[in-house]
Amino acid sequence: MEIGYLYFAEVARFGSIRQAAERLHVSASSVSRQIVKLEHELGTPLISRHAQGIKLTEAGVIVAEYVQSHSREFQRLKAAIDDLRDLQQGHVIVFTVEGMLGGALPRALAHFSATYPALTYEVYVSGADDVMQAVARDRCDIGISFNPNPRNEVEAVARFSQPVLAVMGPEHPLAGSSQLSLGDLLSTRVAVPDKVFGIRHIVDQAAKEEDVSLPVALETNSIDMLRQFALYGLGVTFMPAFAFERELSAGKLVGVPLHHRLMRTATTQICKHRDLALTFSARALARVLVESFGPERCDFRTI
Repeated sequence: MEIGYLYFAEVARFGSIRQAAERLHVSASSVSRQIVKLEHELGTPLISRHAQGIKLTEAGVIVAEYVQSHSREFQRLKAAIDDLRDLQQGHVIVFTVEGMLGGALPRALAHFSATYPALTYEVYVSGADDVMQAVARDRCDIGISFNPNPRNEVEAVARFSQPVLAVMGPEHPLAGSSQLSLGDLLSTRVAVPDKVFGIRHIVDQAAKEEDVSLPVALETNSIDMLRQFALYGLGVTFMPAFAFERELSAGKLVGVPLHHRLMRTATTQICKHRDLALTFSARALARVLVESFGPERCDFRTI
């Protein structure tokens, strides 16, 4: 791909010629010259400058999408060549929900790196639906999402049972319960993730079906904030075990099953684009992820 397109892609990504230049390790004037040259070749402006930075024109948006698409095609070509070298080289891009950072994903990456030390990877954290969108738009090789809304462009290569638990400190009055309904939580304070999390959709739907208005004391976009809420004995939150794996194993938190069917049947899915085959390196990582998440929990896999 010509250098002008590569420079433009970085400008579109950062919304700033200066930041793009820093990323590319060239001068800002070099980036500007390449953008002007590209605009001249295409016969149309690609960016407009504002006090806050730059904004893509309609033509600029089209070019940015073109560059992103062809960049991924080049990455797949390079990955195919790397595959011929028996995984001595390669790169995997992963989009994941935040809860996976609680233990399962870092453990998988540690094993993956030890087994294939020459392979590299990128990990981006996003909400459940945004993970699926990244897979659908071919922005990543693998997506890890919790109870995602289905998309036609995306297919699961592995699915794991991950029931939602009511999570609280060991001193909480409900910590000794064998099972809870949402109605049992009306006497305590509750913390919930915001609506970008797949788990929030489950909690809201279950509350609607049980005709319960939860006493929400905290809503946040941070799983760590939910963890601290429970650790400091402030009340109860909702999360599958993998998100608080270390604290649950150490007895610092207690997870009590919730009997609503949506809570019991929640799943984590490892996904890929339906029309694109996994590279050898992406397939290798997906298999390591299955082992890390627990093959005994896996009720479906194609890898």
